[in-house]
Amino acid sequence: MGLAIFIALAGFIWLYGRLAPVFSDFVSRLPEATPTSVVTPEATPVAAVRATSSPTPVVTPQPSPTPAWQATHRVAQGSQVNFRSGPGTQYQVVAVLEPGTELRFLGEQEQVGNATWLHLELPDGRDGWIRTVDLELIRR
Repeated sequence: MGLAIFIALAGFIWLYGRLAPVFSDFVSRLPEATPTSVVTPEATPVAAVRATSSPTPVVTPQPSPTPAWQATHRVAQGSQVNFRSGPGTQYQVVAVLEPGTELRFLGEQEQVGNATWLHLELPDGRDGWIRTVDLELIRR
């Protein structure tokens, strides 16, 4: 009897590990609370400028550099999440993302059934859609 229970339990665990990415689109997951810390900037001393009689050179302003890619969301802790080509489970899986994978919100969201899907981008430039219940907001 004990052996049968052990075999059934081991089979369930093995099957769950194999099918978790497939069913992750259907199982709701609440985001875990993440601790936040507040960083206060330190004052930087300003050097005194000494007046001179030489002419001051004209400085031409340089264009500001293009901002670097900055993550806005990450995949929530738990299990892997399907990164889809469109907002819904009927769309093709572009990639399977591990928990903690950082993404950038592209400003588009869509309500499909009871789920809200966000249009996101990976650091490598690929874009896709994930449900909001599978994401955590990165607070900066």
